[in-house]
Amino acid sequence: MYHVCQEAWPYSIRVPDDAPSAPALAVGVRERLLDAMGQCLTERGYAATTVADVVRTARTSRRSFYQEFADKQECFVELLRHANDELIASIGAGVDPDVGWQTQVRQAVRAYIDSCERHPETTRSWIRELPALGQSARAVQVASIESFTELLARLTSSQQMRDAGISPMSAEIALIVWAGIRELAASALEHGRPLRTIEEPAVAACIALLGVSQPSVS
Repeated sequence: MYHVCQEAWPYSIRVPDDAPSAPALAVGVRERLLDAMGQCLTERGYAATTVADVVRTARTSRRSFYQEFADKQECFVELLRHANDELIASIGAGVDPDVGWQTQVRQAVRAYIDSCERHPETTRSWIRELPALGQSARAVQVASIESFTELLARLTSSQQMRDAGISPMSAEIALIVWAGIRELAASALEHGRPLRTIEEPAVAACIALLGVSQPSVS
């Protein structure tokens, strides 16, 4: 059996139940700092977070911080990169290619929502704070778009999709889905609405866009 080793933030490490207690675990300094950045995002947002806040939350030193990251921004961007990797993996694992194609669409949307509910702080930051950070932000955005595009092309290549006459989703349509669903999630969080409220419009939009991506029939 396993338990979760964490203090107050969801990006955590699963360890065997018979492992040493948390203080004895050799949790890497880099992972602790990333966890601390996530907790600080939850408490005060990126703009108000300082390196001192991250260091204090991680219970380490400024020297240790600067051995891992050049500055606060690099730590933040790395955190969002990890969050995106987890999001892509969660969506991929959440879709059953053997069920009907519309059910697959709903499963993908629900997997996205589940991930956002686990990490609302990075969902907001991705939309509202990351774009203002310049070239390093652009690099992680491009990587996210590429991984999401590859995922959607794979998910729309299932037998159920082919049987419905649906072609693998193009990069252009995938970009619309990526941007639209992130904006829906960020808007819901900012207005205090449950993330589940975006499920129906997101599913409807994805189904409609899959229709757009189908080849024309003469």
